[in-house]
Amino acid sequence: MSGQSTTNTESFVSHFIDARGPHYDREELLWTMRDLISAGTETSATFIGWAIVVLTNHVSVQERLRSEIDSAIGRQRLPTLDDRAKFVHKLRRKYDKDLSLQYVR
Repeated sequence: MSGQSTTNTESFVSHFIDARGPHYDREELLWTMRDLISAGTETSATFIGWAIVVLTNHVSVQERLRSEIDSAIGRQRLPTLDDRAKFVHKLRRKYDKDLSLQYVR
C-alpha cells in the first residue's frame, strides 16, 4: 500500500500503513487502534454521565426536551437513528441556551 490506497475509502488504518510502509508493525497498529477505541469509549461515557448529572439538576430543561421528543416521535415507538436529524441542532441549541454552563477556569 505504500503511497496509494487500493480503495477509494480513506481510513486511519490506510493512513497508518501508508505512513509506515508495507512492512509496518501489525502489533503497533493493533495497540494504536485499541487506544483510539478505548479513548472514544471513555469520552462518550464521560459525556453521557455529565449529561445525566446536568439534566438531573435542570429538571425544567429535561421536561422540555422530553416534550419535544414526544411531540416529534410520540410515545408509540422508540427513537431510531433516522430521527437523529430532527434533534441534533435543537438539542445543541437547548444545551447552549438553557443550561448556560460555566466552565472552571
